[in-house]
Amino acid sequence: MRLPLIQNALELRQPEDYFKGRSSVDICIPSNIILFSRRTSNELQRRSFDSYPHHRFVLVFNLMTEGTISIDGIQWRLSPEQGFLIFPYQFHYYSELADPNIVWLLVTFELENPVVMESFRNRVISLDSGSIEQLNTMIENYRSQDTPRANRRIILETAMLINHLREQLKGGPKVAISQHQTSARTSTELINAIQEYLAKNSDSLQSVSDIARALHMSESNLRAYFRQHFNISLGAYLKNYRAHQAILYLQNPNLSLTDIAFELGFTTLSAFSRFFSNSIGESPRAYRKRFQTR
Repeated sequence: MRLPLIQNALELRQPEDYFKGRSSVDICIPSNIILFSRRTSNELQRRSFDSYPHHRFVLVFNLMTEGTISIDGIQWRLSPEQGFLIFPYQFHYYSELADPNIVWLLVTFELENPVVMESFRNRVISLDSGSIEQLNTMIENYRSQDTPRANRRIILETAMLINHLREQLKGGPKVAISQHQTSARTSTELINAIQEYLAKNSDSLQSVSDIARALHMSESNLRAYFRQHFNISLGAYLKNYRAHQAILYLQNPNLSLTDIAFELGFTTLSAFSRFFSNSIGESPRAYRKRFQTR
């Protein structure tokens, strides 16, 4: 074991500059890492709608049971041992899960330099044996005691996993948007129709009864059908949708807060501010200021 090390050391060239070494500006070092799993389709769907927009990245790994993830209205079909990266504030939900019993792993984290993750955007991730081994080690260490040593290991292992997956994606083909067809396709058609209606009528706060009339359904049937397919009320979905729309508008510096309030259908700025603060946990003004200082 020592001989190869000695040989390699002897073959190293002398540096031309003793003060200029190798570095990387696009290395990914995550922080504030949380790992958890979803074990039933009901839990996966309900929790995704319950979670209002946030500034964290979410790596989703399908370990068991095929299903569809929708990111900002685009559907992607994930088979076992595939994953997807959800960017901060992206509107997402899950549908068409092949079985109620699932094992989906979620790794959420924060980054100081989000630009390094752009190679993941709209890309289905395939787990190789090395990635699976790294995930397993991450889980084992995460389940251990919360100590500085264990936390250092988790951060380093998560960084290694993310950078390994990013290298795999570089130069590889982008996976086509899911064209999956099943008997449950109507659930995707329904939510697409709802989103299309909301987009066309964004200047007023559309109620469940308004949507039901537009889709030629009774309000009670629409509510029941939506809950049956997505395990969440349509009212909760509408709040989540509006919160995401508000965030997108706030990222446009050319729109005033009053303009945004009216664009979203609120009759007063104070009503919009209350809604945003209750949904996101900070005022629209505070969010915009924090976003602009990144």
